[in-house]
Amino acid sequence: MPTIAFTTLGCRVNQYDTDSMRSLFFAEGFTETDFNGRADVYVINTCSVTHMGEKKSRQIIRRAKKNNEGALVVVTGCYAQLSPDVLAAIPDVDAVIGTNERKNIVTIVRSLLGRAKAEAVLAVHDVMGRDTFEEIPLYPSAVEHTRADLKIQEGCNNFCSYCIIPYTRGSLKSRRPDAVIAEAKRLVSFGFREIVLTGIHLGAYGIDLPERPTLALILRRLLAETDVARIRMGSIESVEISDDLIDAINSSPRVCPHLHLPIQSGSDAILSAMHRRYTTEEYINLVRKLHEKVHGLTVSTDLILGFPGETDERFAETVKALEQLNFSHIHAFPYSPRQGTPAAVMAGQVSGDVKKKRVEQINAMSVRQKEAILDGMIGQEVQVLLESVENAMGEGFSEHYERVRAEVPADYECGRIINVLLTGRDGSVLTGNIKEVS
Repeated sequence: MPTIAFTTLGCRVNQYDTDSMRSLFFAEGFTETDFNGRADVYVINTCSVTHMGEKKSRQIIRRAKKNNEGALVVVTGCYAQLSPDVLAAIPDVDAVIGTNERKNIVTIVRSLLGRAKAEAVLAVHDVMGRDTFEEIPLYPSAVEHTRADLKIQEGCNNFCSYCIIPYTRGSLKSRRPDAVIAEAKRLVSFGFREIVLTGIHLGAYGIDLPERPTLALILRRLLAETDVARIRMGSIESVEISDDLIDAINSSPRVCPHLHLPIQSGSDAILSAMHRRYTTEEYINLVRKLHEKVHGLTVSTDLILGFPGETDERFAETVKALEQLNFSHIHAFPYSPRQGTPAAVMAGQVSGDVKKKRVEQINAMSVRQKEAILDGMIGQEVQVLLESVENAMGEGFSEHYERVRAEVPADYECGRIINVLLTGRDGSVLTGNIKEVS
């Protein structure tokens, strides 16, 4: 059978999409090999969030053909959806597949195998129409981690002024609740102990479905109808954290007490220019409320620095806001103009040097805040899902999404959940002693 290799750029949703395509090929008998080696087919799942993501995608396309000149190179993902003609014009590319055409990828590849080189096949349609959620079941061997992502939603209706994703993923599309639960049961039956709910606009799950199910409903159904040991949620917009969702999080220790809530800026003027739907004060008040309501909660965030109009004074407002919040991690990114978005033509573009310095300053703050949170956890007992075991040393993530290392019996395997009493830290990794196993 043909050999196939995959590589993924970008976000957690992209990784899920790669796993779903991997599942389709495995079901048809394809054998996976390393992307840096020789394969019959190379699948590149691209990212278009920044220009750098697109540049890396093009570099990888060229590298794939060098591994095997006779191989098929298939490009999919956000860059493929956004600029299919640009990618199709690259001589090394044999097929370009859009973000809601993945279900057809095996058929397309089979039609190209053994065929003489011709113009690249384009399988891309306008995702701004009314698509439905693309159902592709996962196969256990297609998931590369001990945690299984479960995509329950696709697309976004927010149209933040800096973001290209609504144009590459289309409008919001939710997976039906029964399909979510069925997929979760399959993943649990395969042995996965933790499921991570993912989506492009996760907090808006269900608003497009007639019965208007919510993320809180999905959490409750997963708790009631599956035996999954841990449920984690991907990135959620702060304005979509309802009291009902907080109650669902608090309803069981099986829901991990960690939330990723993008703040993007701590300046109200910049938030308004970004078309974000909250003020800095509203965001801070929500995080304080969450810490009061959810025991042991940790919160991480995303931040864009150097957005058009971000003066020194407005950056100082962001710094002041971050100092009040004590995040477990701040993912700080320099603003990257995306052609076709309103922000790309706004006045007050910030120089690259200024953006770089601001990112460096916030990264240093992030390290300080993280170390303070980790030091505060020492003495606590946490549950750790083992992701690696080597030389009787196990490492994985706690329910708070902090990395933990502990000595374990040599016969312990990845995917096992252990209780660890935290005794110290080694840099950004907590260390401790095993207490018991579940």
